[in-house]
Amino acid sequence: MHINMKYYIVSIGAIFIALGIGMLVGFNLNYDQELSKQQANIISDLDNKFEDLKTTNDNLEESLSSLTTDYDKAIEFINNNSDKIIVDGLLDKNIGIISTNENYDYSTEIEEIITKANGKIAFNIIITNNIENKEKMEELSTKLDIELKTTQDLVKYISECLKLEDGESKLQELQTLELIKLNYISSEFLNYDSVILSGGNETKADEKKFKLIDETLIASLKEQNKNIVAVQKTNAKISYVDMYAKNKITTIDNMDEGIGQVSLVISLTQKEINGNFGRLETAESLLPYKK
Repeated sequence: MHINMKYYIVSIGAIFIALGIGMLVGFNLNYDQELSKQQANIISDLDNKFEDLKTTNDNLEESLSSLTTDYDKAIEFINNNSDKIIVDGLLDKNIGIISTNENYDYSTEIEEIITKANGKIAFNIIITNNIENKEKMEELSTKLDIELKTTQDLVKYISECLKLEDGESKLQELQTLELIKLNYISSEFLNYDSVILSGGNETKADEKKFKLIDETLIASLKEQNKNIVAVQKTNAKISYVDMYAKNKITTIDNMDEGIGQVSLVISLTQKEINGNFGRLETAESLLPYKK
């Protein structure tokens, strides 16, 4: 019987394919076993590492809890003893207070802090809502024979009065027109060292008003080389800290706390320390320190 060569070629090819399939299956079976072993080793290694990380994490949480407890105790101690800590801290310092929002005025509390630290109060001025009143501005210009066209002109004029011998009488004129409230002014107001700006708000952040009043005041006081510290209370619904910080002045966001009062005293006595201090996320640290 004649056998076609194609039959041999197909048969031989089939044999080789069968052998190839057999080898491949065998290899894969062996590979799967090796792979399973490798996977088991990796999983075991990951389990061990996870346990190590868990132990490390537990230790860190325990350490953090301990540090938090110590931190809270330290703050509590400072808050409870702040009067003793700040006593004589402002001795021989003559400090002015300016509140730029008559609807959120806590300047008397700031006066108490200065007094407790045995500092002197140079003046306590509250800028009223009438500061933008054009009619009153014109009346003042006529009365004093000066040119005041804008709110910025008037705010700068207030700061200028604080370096004039007859500044008190000029400020009294401003009070008469209800442009400011002059809560207090000392006979030694000309020699003031620093100014505390009280900020914050209970309603909304008025950036336009801030630029007109606060920024103008800050720029004018900087020209006179005065140390400026802006403060607010922890319960301020609207924080002004960010806006003050942009003007490169020191801020304290918790002046109603004992530790905030310590920060205030440090900032008033050490002009070279500049930054944002307190409890807000924007604060660089809780207390002022030399960098």
